[in-house]
Amino acid sequence: MSQPALRNRNPKEAQKLPWANLGYHCQRLAVLETAVIANGLRRAELYNLQAEELPEIRRAIATHNLAVSVHTPLVHPEWYPSPPTLAYLCDPDEELRELNLRLIAQTLEQALELGADYVVAHYPSPGTPQSTGRSLPELRDIAWASLARLAELSERHQMPLHIEGFGPSPFLTPEFLREALAAYPRFRYCFDTGHMNLAAQRDGFDLYDFAQSLGGHIGSLHLWNTRHLADYQQHRHIPIHPSQDPAQGWTDIRRVLDIASSLSPYLVLESWPRYPEALGGYDYREGIQWLKQLLAT
Repeated sequence: MSQPALRNRNPKEAQKLPWANLGYHCQRLAVLETAVIANGLRRAELYNLQAEELPEIRRAIATHNLAVSVHTPLVHPEWYPSPPTLAYLCDPDEELRELNLRLIAQTLEQALELGADYVVAHYPSPGTPQSTGRSLPELRDIAWASLARLAELSERHQMPLHIEGFGPSPFLTPEFLREALAAYPRFRYCFDTGHMNLAAQRDGFDLYDFAQSLGGHIGSLHLWNTRHLADYQQHRHIPIHPSQDPAQGWTDIRRVLDIASSLSPYLVLESWPRYPEALGGYDYREGIQWLKQLLAT
C-alpha cells in the first residue's frame, strides 16, 4: 500500500528540530490554526471534530505539510453516547464493549485515509470487582479478549494503536500493561501526564516509577497538567507552564521528558490554548516555548 500524500514530509527538515515530534491536540479547525500552525508546530492530533470542518482541516494539513495523529474518535458519530471519551472496551456489558470497538474501528479507518501515524484509544477501563460484580479473573479475561480484538482491528487497518490508560481500573498497573504491550507489538502506550498524576494520587503509586517501568513501550506523551482532582474538576486540562512547581502537586514535566527521552516519543500538548485566569492567566504559548527549550537541551 502506498503512503498517503499527506505523509510526504521532508525528514531532513524535521531532523533539524529537536521538537519535530511535538504537536497540539485539535478539537476544532481554529485550534489547528492558532495552536499548531501559528506556533510553528509540525503535528496535529485530531479529536472529536465536527464533520463539516474536515475538508478545510485536510487542506490545512496538506498546505502546511503537517504530521497527523488521531485520538478516538476523529468525528463523534450520532450513534455513540456523550462524552466520546467514555471507554466501554472492557465493560462487563458485551453490548457496550462492541459499541466502543465499533467506534475505534471507524476511527482507524478514517485515520488511515488521513495518513495518520497512529491512533490513541482509551484502555483499559474495566471497573473493580466491587463496582461490576465480576471477579478479577473474569475482568482479566474480558480485558485480554478486548486486547485481541483491538490487535485485529489495528492489523486490519495497518494502523499503530497507542493505548491510553484510564481508571480507576485494577489493570492500570505497569505489570499488566507490560504484559499486554509485549503480547501485541503493534501497540504502544500513551502516557498522559495529567491523568497519571490524578491516578497516582488516587491509587497511591509513583507516576515517575510507573513511567520508568514501562520501558520501551511508551510511544507518545499527552502533555497537560493539574495539581489535584479539584483542579481537574474546575479547569480540566491545564496547559503546561514553567511556573508549575512540582512541590505544589503539579506533574514534573521535565522529569517525565527525561524518563521518556531515549524513546523519542510523539509529544502532544493536550489542552485548550488558554490558561485559567484563576490560576494566573498565563499565556499558554509560554509553555510551548518552555517545552521547546527543554527538548533542545
